[in-house]
Amino acid sequence: MNPHADLFLLPETAGQQVFAPGEIRALLEREVLPGYFARCRWFGGKAREPRSFAVREMVAVSPAADAARLALVEIAYADGASETYLLPLQCAAGAPAEALERTAPASLIARFREGGVLFDAVEDAGFRAALLALIAQGGEVGELRGVPGRGLPESAPESRVLAVEQSNTAIVFGDSIFLKLYRRVEEGVNPEAEMLRFFGARGFPHVPPFRGALEFRGAGREPLLLALATGMIANDGDAWSFTLRELTRQLTCVRAGDLREAERIEAAYLARAAQLGERTGALHRALAAEVTDVDFAPEPLRAADFAELAETTLATLAQVRARLRIRLDELDPATRELAAGLLAAEPALLARIAALSELPVGAAKTRTHGDYHLGQVLNAGDDFVIIDFEGEPAKSLAERRRKRSPLRDVAGMLRSFHYAAHSALAAFPEHRPELEPHVERWHERAGGAFLHAWTATTAGAAFAPAERTGRHRLLDAFLLEKALYEVNYELNNRPPWLGIPLRGIAQILRAQP
Repeated sequence: MNPHADLFLLPETAGQQVFAPGEIRALLEREVLPGYFARCRWFGGKAREPRSFAVREMVAVSPAADAARLALVEIAYADGASETYLLPLQCAAGAPAEALERTAPASLIARFREGGVLFDAVEDAGFRAALLALIAQGGEVGELRGVPGRGLPESAPESRVLAVEQSNTAIVFGDSIFLKLYRRVEEGVNPEAEMLRFFGARGFPHVPPFRGALEFRGAGREPLLLALATGMIANDGDAWSFTLRELTRQLTCVRAGDLREAERIEAAYLARAAQLGERTGALHRALAAEVTDVDFAPEPLRAADFAELAETTLATLAQVRARLRIRLDELDPATRELAAGLLAAEPALLARIAALSELPVGAAKTRTHGDYHLGQVLNAGDDFVIIDFEGEPAKSLAERRRKRSPLRDVAGMLRSFHYAAHSALAAFPEHRPELEPHVERWHERAGGAFLHAWTATTAGAAFAPAERTGRHRLLDAFLLEKALYEVNYELNNRPPWLGIPLRGIAQILRAQP
């Protein structure tokens, strides 16, 4: 059965009228967009009770009469907040519409009563080529403005949309250009484009090269970044996939009794983990080297920063405590025991959080990656390339551009190693008691290799606390903040994964404060 067979029928006279203000657009906003957005994996507001959808802007991507449009859709929520999403729109009839039915049914938004469909234009090769042309030529169409970088082809190569689960849409042109079409957009400076241009101007080699951008510039408004083009990085997948593959190989060897091969696999991986620590440290040093640009120049960490960290961590702990108590009886026995341990450890957690005000302040804060984990790193053969400087998508642009201690990125990566360890272990459910000690030891060694290399690479940097105890206390504070956030997330989204951050918090509490 085709789940899209019951798409809303727009009047037979609609056609291009759907792009103009009037009754057809009102019908689109009221009857079509709520259902379509609810089906889209990139829409992050499903749980927020959307109340209304309004097309605030509709701009063509070229002067052609039948050009696709970029719609900026404002969504108002029950809590009074609102967000703006980008939705490319195009009409098709006849053979092209039939092809979409077969190859990209999820892109269909509505049907026209006399035939044809309204669809998400990312599935239209002509639309994709028009986007790249606008960027490469520095073109202007209405409020759209291309911002070209270096290395864009004169004509668009063949393109395809990547079928990946993420909050944006990824388009690949040939083997040279990767284009990210942002779905949730916001006025202001986008940190990803800003960071890549920063790195490019300074020749930092371990990030994708900036190739260009597409902006919407409304009258009297700050620009909205709609799309970002970067150079393609030849790779074997991300570091998360690489890590799971290598650890699974290692555990398979342990199960087979081939400990020598297991040790060889682990040693090779630890060398790569150290390499990742070096690349991460080099990235942080590059971000801290700027002293004249106020958006990047390091600033002192102050008592107010630690007070804010304590406040946010305490608020997350309160949410975790309340939700765990409600859900405790629903958890499996092993996870319930871990959850009960966290609840019993509340006095120790509160003491840890209260001690944040006593952390040393003799270090700097800088711009950081902001959402750092193994999935944000490409395994590029014998090296790593760091990607996705967008920051946490749910946060505002201003929040994502804030300066923080780079140790927050380090904590994110260490937590990612822990998740990888237990994700690999999940593939061996019948052998968990036997393999869990190996996995915990691997996690400790991989995280240690990464941290040791990062510390050596950043020695003497203004953002790295010189005193070892102070550095570890600050890192533990960020680890606790991250792990509590993960507990909250898993409770709401992936309860079977809840044991991973609960184990992480137990490990933090066992360590010396």
